[in-house]
Order: sequence, then C-alpha cells, then structure tokens
Amino acid sequence: MIKITKKKVGLGVAIIIALGVLGWVLQPAPAEAADVDFTFGAEKKMNANTNKMYLDSSVDLPLGISGTSGINYSVENNLDATFDSFELDFSKGLNDRLSVYSQSDFDLNLDHTDTTVGFKVKF
Repeated sequence: MIKITKKKVGLGVAIIIALGVLGWVLQPAPAEAADVDFTFGAEKKMNANTNKMYLDSSVDLPLGISGTSGINYSVENNLDATFDSFELDFSKGLNDRLSVYSQSDFDLNLDHTDTTVGFKVKF
C-alpha cells in the first residue's frame, strides 16, 4: 500500500480538475453551461473489515458519452488513509435500454493496471 502525501493528493486533484477542464473545453454549449458533478463516497465491507473512500468527477462529453475520473483510498479504522488507485471510466447509451462502457484503473504512477469493457441492458 502507498501512504498519502501532499504530492499524491495534489496529483489526484489535478487529474480530477483536468477531466473537468476537458469537459468544459469539449462541451458544445456555452462555457457557462458546462456541468461537472462531484461524488464523494465511503464504504465498509463488514466481513472483510476493510474501509474504502473515493472522490469522482463526471462530465458529459460530446456524442452522448459520459466520462468519470476518480481517486480511491483504503482507510484504516483509525482514519489513516492510503492511496489505492485512479480510475477513468466512459459510458455511452446506445438507446433507452442498451449502453456500453469502459472502466480503466491506474496505479499511483499512472501505469495502467486493468480495463473492463462491457454492456448493460435494461429490462
């Protein structure tokens, strides 16, 4: 596990800001209409006794694509947080019932660790 430092937090915040700026630049509407949503969350796995925390930003990109970037942390019971990973996700609704997505994970050095691609069908 990697301990949190000011440099690492700064890098995470910079990535989130970069995605927000990217959404603002690529937004076809006027700049004042750009909309970036931020999500903060925490969860605890009861049986595994692990805690997670995350901060995500989401923007609507051209062509109906949604982009989300985020930073993920493990949190000890004494609230000592350790950086885990960055994520970069994209999704696109093809119609009212079908969407496709890509979810990519990166380590602290922004080395790619995993990508998941898939589709969802609503019933």
